[in-house]
Amino acid sequence: MIIRQAAERVVLVRPGPGLLDAAVVAGLDVWVVSDTGAWPPGTEPPSGLPPQRLLRADFDDPAALRSLLTRTVAEHGIGHVLYLAGDLERGLASGVSAAAEDVLRDLSADPGRPAGRLPDAVTVRRILNQSRTSAVRAEEAGSVAEACALAEDFPLPVVIKSADKSGCWWTVPVHDRSGLDQWAEQAVTARHSAPYLVEELLTGARFRVDTLTVDGMHLVAAITPEGNAAPLPDREQAGIRATVRALLDLAGYERGTTRTDVLVGARGSRIAAATEPDRERHGNGRSRASVTSGIERGTDR
Repeated sequence: MIIRQAAERVVLVRPGPGLLDAAVVAGLDVWVVSDTGAWPPGTEPPSGLPPQRLLRADFDDPAALRSLLTRTVAEHGIGHVLYLAGDLERGLASGVSAAAEDVLRDLSADPGRPAGRLPDAVTVRRILNQSRTSAVRAEEAGSVAEACALAEDFPLPVVIKSADKSGCWWTVPVHDRSGLDQWAEQAVTARHSAPYLVEELLTGARFRVDTLTVDGMHLVAAITPEGNAAPLPDREQAGIRATVRALLDLAGYERGTTRTDVLVGARGSRIAAATEPDRERHGNGRSRASVTSGIERGTDR
């Protein structure tokens, strides 16, 4: 018997509570694969799932994990195997999580469709400003000298975004003239190329928003306070979810995982940056977070 695969049927692998709840609320038909003994007998299954939807796996055995997932997909006509790398890594040894992720990438890949990809930082800002979804004062420059002139006119402090010769995007907070001189020197040394994006430096409480997208449906798995930010009430979290989903819709993002950095201040919630952490992890060269001589490389401010 051939079982037709249904896109709304999904297997979540070792999900955190945020991803699981988001999938259930979205109306997806959910199966969960987690560690052996993750929910001991007699405990309440997460999100009210029936026990037959809760499958145990030994993540130390990649072959057994692959076999379980392949069998589950075939038996139930499941359309997607979904996971977040951050959830997968939590509580597992690095070698175990890496081996499990290799299995999951193979099973979740769709060779018939191109993978989702966010546009670059300049295009993301254009999308947000033109749609008034999360407007931020921003100007594009065609050279390092023009970017410096724009930064001084804003005035300082600002954030400058640009790509080096490898295609890696740098996001640099510039607070004063000496910092601007340092940015210009580094941009020339690293052979950055136009366009350069000069933006106002956003202030406020910072939150990381992790989202998993499947067939254009954006599941917000977590809104995590960073630094000294306090957790937000439900109403403000709902606003952040709506803003992030609007960006992904406007960008035409169909599938994959994204991280969006949102700052909440006197002017409401505004998006500072959006990236694809899985692509960064596997070395695509688009963005890597590190700090060198006080300059931030990647998307963190």
